[in-house]
Amino acid sequence: MNKTRREILQIALPAVAGFISLILYQFIDIFWIAKLGTEAVAGASSSDYWMWALEALMETTTIGCATLIAQSIGAGDPQGARDTAREAVHLSILFSIVFTIFGLAVGEHLMRWMGLSPAALEAGWAYLSVLILSLPVLHLVILGNQIFNAHGDTKTVVIIMGIALSINACLDPILMFGWWGFPAYGIRGAAYATAIGWLLGLILRIIYLRKRGYIPPLREFLRVSGKFIGRILRVGTPTAASHLIWTSVFPLLTTLTTMFGMAPLAGMTIGHRFESLAYFTCIGFSIATATVVGRRVGAGDFEGAKAAAYEARRLISYFLVPTSILFLSAPEFLIRLVTVDPVVVQTGAAYLRAVGLLHIFLGWEMVFEGGFNGLGNTRPYMMVSIPLTLGRYPAAWALIHWGGWGVEAVYWCIAISTLLKGTAMAWLFRRTDPEPLTLASQPGT
Repeated sequence: MNKTRREILQIALPAVAGFISLILYQFIDIFWIAKLGTEAVAGASSSDYWMWALEALMETTTIGCATLIAQSIGAGDPQGARDTAREAVHLSILFSIVFTIFGLAVGEHLMRWMGLSPAALEAGWAYLSVLILSLPVLHLVILGNQIFNAHGDTKTVVIIMGIALSINACLDPILMFGWWGFPAYGIRGAAYATAIGWLLGLILRIIYLRKRGYIPPLREFLRVSGKFIGRILRVGTPTAASHLIWTSVFPLLTTLTTMFGMAPLAGMTIGHRFESLAYFTCIGFSIATATVVGRRVGAGDFEGAKAAAYEARRLISYFLVPTSILFLSAPEFLIRLVTVDPVVVQTGAAYLRAVGLLHIFLGWEMVFEGGFNGLGNTRPYMMVSIPLTLGRYPAAWALIHWGGWGVEAVYWCIAISTLLKGTAMAWLFRRTDPEPLTLASQPGT
């Protein structure tokens, strides 16, 4: 095994293992929520879309932080890495407070706009409002993950995620259904369990970040400076904008999906849970690509940085073949593991077939996203991702209203746009150079 492949796998595989624990938790979470009925599943899934949007906004600080830390490590500047983490914490706290205020002000209105039934709207807002209040904790959790990832320490993230998610999963039925004398909070109890898991995970991350020396002593966080803020934002903003568009298009597509009832929305939600098997594998390799590329850019090895991204593309292509075969050959079986509602099974299976056919290109998209992040030059990625993602809605709308398609139009527009993004990003990455002056150790900055 060559050095580059070994370096990528050493970072990617623990990250994927950690995401598997997240996938298992998501299945447990949706299993308990499904016992509250299809309307509850539809409401929770709708709130998920808005949480994805808020998490995308958080990447304004977290992605830039990870890139600068990886480049600082490659340049032999550990103090620059710690200083970058400190300033990213300050930015993250400020941004998350703004996101919380915004979410509480407009969240319920946005969910109503999605065309939910009254019962689904009530369940969705009950779930989402609790999570919005916990956004500062979540933002720091995600930032902590990125700091670990930038150091290539994905194993610690796996352990912490496993502990926090296990407690979260155990608390779900207790707080939802009032087991052992606790109040029965219904779907709001699932949100309480999630918030408690986030808080526990944040405490553990702080302990181990400090123990590993990845962040400065806590007293130093009282010191405020702006040395790296501009670079953090310059790297993170394009990626955050791209992901925000990606997540915002899903609520738009939901307005089309709910034209056919709540069952197709529930089916796509369950399909998303199974698709996460592939999606989080892609994220694991994206993290590894960003870290390895960033280190090599920091060390001045630009050719090696590009070669690492191409090696990651080969690896993720191999990893995604089994999930594609599974989604194409047995989608009804998978959906029936969660629900027996025949319409939900039918629509969820149709979604898995559509995305399964082109799943390899999801891997290409995610790997080269990591490559652009590692280069510190994320604007080209944004120029590809945003228009192709936005195009999903008008294409699906036209197929439904003018072409007479059913809800499958939404699924196929998602799949085909993924094909286009993956191939376009592969072409563009070959022609993109590292962003100048992104290193935390750069003199005169």
